[in-house]
Amino acid sequence: MPAPATYLVTGGAGFIGSHLADALLGRGHTVVVLDDLSTGARANLAASWSDPRLRFVRGSVLDEPLVDELTARCDAVVHLAPVTGCVGAAALRLGRALLVAAADARGEAAAGAVVVRFGDTVGPRQSPVHATALTRLVRRAVAGDALAVHGDGTRACRFLDVTDAVAALLALLSHPGAAGGAFDIAGAEETTVMALAERVIARCGGASTISHFPCVVDRVPHETYARIRGEAARPFDTAPLRELTGWRPARGLDDILDAAIARARAEAPVVLPGLRAPAAAPAGQHRV
Repeated sequence: MPAPATYLVTGGAGFIGSHLADALLGRGHTVVVLDDLSTGARANLAASWSDPRLRFVRGSVLDEPLVDELTARCDAVVHLAPVTGCVGAAALRLGRALLVAAADARGEAAAGAVVVRFGDTVGPRQSPVHATALTRLVRRAVAGDALAVHGDGTRACRFLDVTDAVAALLALLSHPGAAGGAFDIAGAEETTVMALAERVIARCGGASTISHFPCVVDRVPHETYARIRGEAARPFDTAPLRELTGWRPARGLDDILDAAIARARAEAPVVLPGLRAPAAAPAGQHRV
């Protein structure tokens, strides 16, 4: 195992970032989390909050003096924050190892940085606002609602469990040959949104139906649609990652679906037969 190091993880209170922070701490490293909590939450770090090797700093990746100070105190930087900021420049200027997540990994690896592109990643702590199509479909199926499929449902997806995403990051961070490379991190099985909806219904017991809604981007080229969504148009290719590190996702799509269904059922409100769910409290009042 590599010698203990200090990692700066931007966006470390977010979905993937918090899981990575937990994993790094579990391997004996020290982690400095920089997050402005615009999309992350302190609660995501609850499992490691009492660990003395965790330091949480609420701040912005746009704050150059703060970023410089934190980067200078760390051995490596993992930039997972959704804003580019000045982190990459600080890491390269100070000679720190740098791994950065980007929408398109091609041509972005420079000066020894490792660039990664994630497929649709699923797991605990994912914000409902940024939930994947899989998570949204599962929640509707568990609630017994119709599953909404926008457009013709042919958009291709490759879903990945967050633990497999973190395993890939750890493999890259510990491999000296990763520097200067660009890598896709995605699930092994490709499916379409329509096929996924049908699969969700089957694994939830078949009670829901599928409703189609028009999607204006169906009439524009895929590359334009990708830019609108902030996604890269090219297919995912995990071969470079696999050939360098031996990484393969341990969880298939059915495993991911079953785990998402279990989480949705655990989160669903329980309403006893014959009883109605309590109404929301009026504004300014609290229900006890």
